[in-house]
Amino acid sequence: MLKEAMLALRVTDMEYASEIRRLLYAAKTDLEAAGVVITGDLDITVTETEDQTTHEITITATDNSTITDEWVQTAMITYVRFNFGSPTDFDRVAASYDLQRRQLANRTGYTDFLEPEEETVTPASPEAAAETEPVITETEPVITETEPVITDPGTEESP
Repeated sequence: MLKEAMLALRVTDMEYASEIRRLLYAAKTDLEAAGVVITGDLDITVTETEDQTTHEITITATDNSTITDEWVQTAMITYVRFNFGSPTDFDRVAASYDLQRRQLANRTGYTDFLEPEEETVTPASPEAAAETEPVITETEPVITETEPVITDPGTEESP
C-alpha cells in the first residue's frame, strides 16, 4: 500500500514515507468509522537510521500489508491524495473520496450491518385469534337539537 500511495502522489523520496504511512492508517480508520469492513491488515513500518560518521539519515520502509481489495485500496489512496500537502484539486479529490466511502459503506459485502431477518408468522388458531382480537362496538351518535335563543330583535344566537 505504501508503494501504491507514493506512486499516486508522484513521490519517490522516502522522506515522506512516515507521513504517507500515517495518512494510510487514518484512511483505514475513516473507512471503518463509516462501517466498511476491511479484510486484511495494514502493516507498514518506517525506520530512520543515522550514520554515525556522516550523520546521514537513511529511511527505510517495510510494507507487509495484506489488504488486497482494490476498491478499499483505491479509497485509501484517494484519502491520502487529498490529505497530503496542498493539492490543487483538493475539492475534486475530496468529493471523489467521499463518494467512494459512501459507495463502500452501502455496498453488500463491505459492511457487517445485519440484514433484517424475515419474520415468520405462525397462523394462530381461530380460538386464539378470537381471544386476541379487540372487540369493536358501534354506538349511534347522539344528536341534540336546540332552539335558537333570541337576544335582540333580528339577531339569532345558538346556545
